[in-house]
Amino acid sequence: MIGAGGVTPSPPTPVGRAAGAPRAGPWALPVLVVLLPLLLWPLATILWRGLAPEGVPDAAAIADVLGDGYYWDRLVFTTAQAAASTAVALLVGLPSAYVFAHIRFPGRAVARALVTVPFVLPTLVVALAFQQLAGPDGLLNSALAWFGLGRVEVVGTIWAILAAHVFYNVSIVIRLVAGVWANLDPRTEEAARLLGAGRWATLREVTLPALAPAIASAAALVFVFSFTSFGVVLVLGGPGLDTLEVVIYRLAIRLVELPAAAVLSTVQIATTVAVLGAYSLLQRRTARPLTQRSERSRALRDTSWAERGLALGVAVVLALLIVAPLAALVHGAFTIGASGGVTAANFTRAFEDPGRLSFVEPLNAMRWSVTFAGGAALIAVVLGTLAATAIARSRGRLAALADGLLMAPLAVPAVVLGFGFLITFNSGVTDLRGSPWLIVIAHALIAYPFVLRAALAVLRTLDPRLPEAARVLGASPLAAWRYVELPLAWRALLVGAGFAFVVSLGEFGATAVLQRREFATLPVAIYTSLGRPGLANLGQALAMATILMTVTAAALLLIERVRYRDIGEF
Repeated sequence: MIGAGGVTPSPPTPVGRAAGAPRAGPWALPVLVVLLPLLLWPLATILWRGLAPEGVPDAAAIADVLGDGYYWDRLVFTTAQAAASTAVALLVGLPSAYVFAHIRFPGRAVARALVTVPFVLPTLVVALAFQQLAGPDGLLNSALAWFGLGRVEVVGTIWAILAAHVFYNVSIVIRLVAGVWANLDPRTEEAARLLGAGRWATLREVTLPALAPAIASAAALVFVFSFTSFGVVLVLGGPGLDTLEVVIYRLAIRLVELPAAAVLSTVQIATTVAVLGAYSLLQRRTARPLTQRSERSRALRDTSWAERGLALGVAVVLALLIVAPLAALVHGAFTIGASGGVTAANFTRAFEDPGRLSFVEPLNAMRWSVTFAGGAALIAVVLGTLAATAIARSRGRLAALADGLLMAPLAVPAVVLGFGFLITFNSGVTDLRGSPWLIVIAHALIAYPFVLRAALAVLRTLDPRLPEAARVLGASPLAAWRYVELPLAWRALLVGAGFAFVVSLGEFGATAVLQRREFATLPVAIYTSLGRPGLANLGQALAMATILMTVTAAALLLIERVRYRDIGEF
């Protein structure tokens, strides 16, 4: 939800264009110093492995992949399911965004946090929740059996993947669009109505065009996250339903076919870079100077019956889509293996060592998860603040280029990033195989875009006259940033740090590639339990997933308390 605030015909000159304002370069340089060796080098290594598997350029690997119909089928399927997931997420998310933007109802902050929980949960946990809801022995089939109806097979079909992707991504649409919608200047709509436009005509001719960049950028993000889906497809997919991300993981880790994995990684990165480039351009179009004004939303009791009906419908849909899978996850954690009753045995059993070599001790996994998340959040805050300042101070085409370049980590799928680390830092002084530092670095790169977007949303909307006044009074550009802009953006930085922490806490794709048992994280421990047969192991996985979900929800509630007036993209 970049740039909320009043829409004015001639916005003031953005920060960084006034004489004496600092250039973008000095702020971007430290970030590029980090990204070049830790992101671009691994990606270049992947590309080289695809072009030169034997150390000399050879197009055979590319020809083998491009000539294999199976890989083309996977690309077509990956693109189609991502497009379908995006369409359904918009269908559900836009009415929800209206309700969150315009109606104040009891528990709105809790509801915002709740709809965001799926987005920061590990995709593995998301898949597990849907398995408990719609699997062969899930709550849906239990309810159908109670009514005397036949069972339905959802898990292992495209419908399970689409539902999980919408569950996972609808919060992007709600949070990004609702923030812009809540802060549109109401005078434009009022003028249209005074000129005779009805409610629907005003929506179609005035409101939707103003929201179009936010809607399109939300669609771009949903498409990217669905296109790079890993854990959801790994658990819920069936024959013929593998995405490129899953194929890359199997080629690189299980089959050790690195050239083919490198070629597919290159294709995937090129697609995500193109979509995120469009996202960056659209996000810049939504930026508006932030004006101080009263809250636009109205209390539920002051709304029309039509709006109350819409709010009720949104509540029902979100309850079925989001609350039901999470409730099924918790229900399974307390009932699996309880012979029809309720038990906490799965939670206590999760911390008992069964003596298996593959056992991942949950307390140790939790400790490593928190350690990695804390380190990653700290690094992400530093990089994200510098990158956001650089983008906010860029001008013209340079601004779009800087935005796209500094957002590069978001364009790299987690599994591909882990794969790139694996084949890059494996020899000589850069041999970091088996080092937990690789996971910290990977998590920081994955989490840093969230800090960047949270900080950028506020830095772009600050009144440019404030730092200009400080410079007129003799403050250097650096002092104006430190004592004027940074204090005004501190809440956004806290929000970004919180998102970085929870994203790292639940990261699974890169960790699955880089992890070792002695510093396995909680998502890896969950996946390990799922890989063993028996209800006891399933119960342990559900118990650990419930713990992770609870910690995530608590963190998001804290984020909601420090957010400023719906400003920020997440």
